[in-house]
Amino acid sequence: MISFTLFRVQVAIHPSLWVMLVLLGAMFTGFSTGVAGVALFGVAAFICLLAHEMGHAVVGRRLGGGQPEVLLAWLGGDCCNESARLTRLQGVLMTAAGPLCSLLPVVLVATVLSCMLGSVADGVSVTFHFVFGVASEALLEMFPPMVLVFALYLVQICVWWSLLNLLPVFPLDGGQIMHGLMRSAYSMHRISLAFACVLALFFLVLGSLWMVFIMGALAIFNYRCMQNPVD
Repeated sequence: MISFTLFRVQVAIHPSLWVMLVLLGAMFTGFSTGVAGVALFGVAAFICLLAHEMGHAVVGRRLGGGQPEVLLAWLGGDCCNESARLTRLQGVLMTAAGPLCSLLPVVLVATVLSCMLGSVADGVSVTFHFVFGVASEALLEMFPPMVLVFALYLVQICVWWSLLNLLPVFPLDGGQIMHGLMRSAYSMHRISLAFACVLALFFLVLGSLWMVFIMGALAIFNYRCMQNPVD
């Protein structure tokens, strides 16, 4: 385990995180950019995950006090702050802070590009194209190839990870926000189950078997929670 303190938040990193980041990097890049590209993918994903959990931790401490702790392991992380005292609305805000803070690296990339290109509109436009993995040849003349690859990975991971987390499927952040806004846990799980099933079919049509597996697992999880809901 690697442990350190960041913004007065205790952070621990389990070795399983590095294993999964390497596997994900190899799967999504297909080694098209070599071993260095896989490593850059892993670093970009780590930055995204850390920003996400730090958003939960810092905002949660600001709203409810306590001493938050962050654990990064496997495919994600967990922010624990048992001593915090949060209202239902504050809990929703703390949850929403995670995906929003995941977008901070994207804002940083857009800012750097705006300075380099001399125009905020151009910087935002290039960053938007990065989301879909598109980069103009002119950028290769301005940045070293690996720097450009890293920027592409960072923007793509942060944007799509944030959007995935905001889906109204429990226990994703979107589902937890829905839970915080609804009084009935049963209804929340029923909505989550419906969304997960629809999304599983959607990704099946797109041929994204990995996302089909994730949505299928979330559908099963919510179905089981419906059998014994806890409000």
